[in-house]
Amino acid sequence: MSSVPSVASPEPADSPEGDPSAQPFRQTSLWKVIAGSLAALGLLAFKLKGLVFLAGTKVKPFFANPFEGFGVTQFAWAAGSMIVSLGAYAFQMGFPFALGFVVILVVHEVGHALTIRARGLRTGAMVFIPFIGGAVTLRHQPRSAYVDAQIGLGGPIAGTAASVGSFLIWRATDEPLFLALAFGGFIINLFNLTPVGPLDGGRIAGAITKWMWMFGAAIIAVALVVWRNPLLIPILLLGIWQVWMAVVEERRRRFYDVTLIQRAKIAVTYFALVFFLAWQAVVSHRELQALRALVGS
Repeated sequence: MSSVPSVASPEPADSPEGDPSAQPFRQTSLWKVIAGSLAALGLLAFKLKGLVFLAGTKVKPFFANPFEGFGVTQFAWAAGSMIVSLGAYAFQMGFPFALGFVVILVVHEVGHALTIRARGLRTGAMVFIPFIGGAVTLRHQPRSAYVDAQIGLGGPIAGTAASVGSFLIWRATDEPLFLALAFGGFIINLFNLTPVGPLDGGRIAGAITKWMWMFGAAIIAVALVVWRNPLLIPILLLGIWQVWMAVVEERRRRFYDVTLIQRAKIAVTYFALVFFLAWQAVVSHRELQALRALVGS
């Protein structure tokens, strides 16, 4: 699952309305967005393969069909909710940015679905919710926290690969839209690794230590105060409930029986991914600030 905090438009606030050079993100042609998105998807295989191996997946996810078992209803839900999300993001940030951002979200959710199928489980439905993100349901639940953590990692790993692809496209083309998309992708995937409740980080933390949930709930509480985003309220409530259940009872003890090696694999992958995303978010943000200064000068 991915969750989207409010993201401000990368367009400079003080740029003149009629100056094309002051609106680089809205002036990008559609074919560049599509071509760049396809190139980012092409980089996904290389990035995802190594990181999934690091997480301990013993099967090759690219031989699995992430949409196996999907019927007309499942595809209709996925496509319809994707179109609604695209329209909502386009209204706030313009169509080119919205299209690229939705592509990153789709890649994120497909990463979950690939990992689910790679572990021999079945996906139920894929749905996208404006300004929340997306989610993939499971028809068969994982039997251990280790497998659950691998599924949780699959989405952020794929989303990170898509964001890196967008960043590399910006390096090759100097098209600022792809820098903005990379920054947005790094931020959303990093936020989604917060170890709490319905976010992917909450599933991953269960295989490391359940007490990370308390830290995650504190992060969401601080974010709620800083951002004042009401969409964070249900995440915080679910996080508090998760912490409470971990304190008052040890649920499904066998589910959380994870070997030391498995725990180490998940922990190394998780913290490496968090560090990488935080680093790339800082780098891309600095580049965006430099571009804004250049446009404003």
